[in-house]
Amino acid sequence: MKDANNKFAAIDIGTNSVRLLIARLHNRKLKPELRTLRMCRPGEGMTRGDGLQPQAVARTLQSLQEFSGLLRLHGVRQVRAVATSAVREAPNAALFVEQVKSQTGLTVDVISGDEEAHLSFLGACQSLPGVKQGTVVDIGGGSTEFTFPSASGRPGTLTSRSIPLGAVRLTERPLLLSEILAKLKLPLEDLQAIGPVPLIGVGGTITTLAAVDQALPTYDPERVHGYRLPRAAVERILFFLAAKTNQERKQISGLQPERSDIIVAGTTILWAILGSLKAEQITVSEADLLDGIILTGLPR
Repeated sequence: MKDANNKFAAIDIGTNSVRLLIARLHNRKLKPELRTLRMCRPGEGMTRGDGLQPQAVARTLQSLQEFSGLLRLHGVRQVRAVATSAVREAPNAALFVEQVKSQTGLTVDVISGDEEAHLSFLGACQSLPGVKQGTVVDIGGGSTEFTFPSASGRPGTLTSRSIPLGAVRLTERPLLLSEILAKLKLPLEDLQAIGPVPLIGVGGTITTLAAVDQALPTYDPERVHGYRLPRAAVERILFFLAAKTNQERKQISGLQPERSDIIVAGTTILWAILGSLKAEQITVSEADLLDGIILTGLPR
């Protein structure tokens, strides 16, 4: 994955957005040069069971064409593009991968939930000073991933759980709180068994909540990364957001308007996790799956 400019790139095709990270390597640490996303909602309508929808595919292809242009502009010749929850569950995934290749030149790897969880863990933990291990919670559009040290206690051994529960999926197909907790039962029992470990949160829902809690008029990655988001703040924000209309939520500082319709669902998932674990806070990481993708390709 290394090029002559010591520059690397990763693309994540998620359920709610497609994201791009271009970074340089300095002393085996990533120095982001560009981190951007397009909220084109690739997984819109997936809950109907018909696969990736034509309009969603068209939006996604347009966004990936933009990313291809950015890669050329920045002189990046080596990139890994991955697709997560929406694409891996779609019956027409192979056709989508072919369309991406023919229209953008990008080769897409459809990765498993376990690989997604491990990459997010690597990206998040290596980016937070003093953090060697913890439980990484990644709330995406179509799924939620948990990665944590295995109960065996062997150094470097991880357990991951990928749950088909995310902000877009829950918005399109609402569930009762009891049903949400039932889906989260296995990973929550695992975490309760290994005892208290620091919680690290990645993904758009959690970074957005950090921005909302700080009432950031403009999203500031430096103020979001490493922010300790209290469980009490998550609960306060959840009820505040739920009482607003979608249009009213678009005016809230720190909340991207494109996320206004799914933020209540995503926040509900985090609230259920923190409450079940009796966790007082979660540390927010800007670094995640994208960083992990690049780090796994670095020379050893």
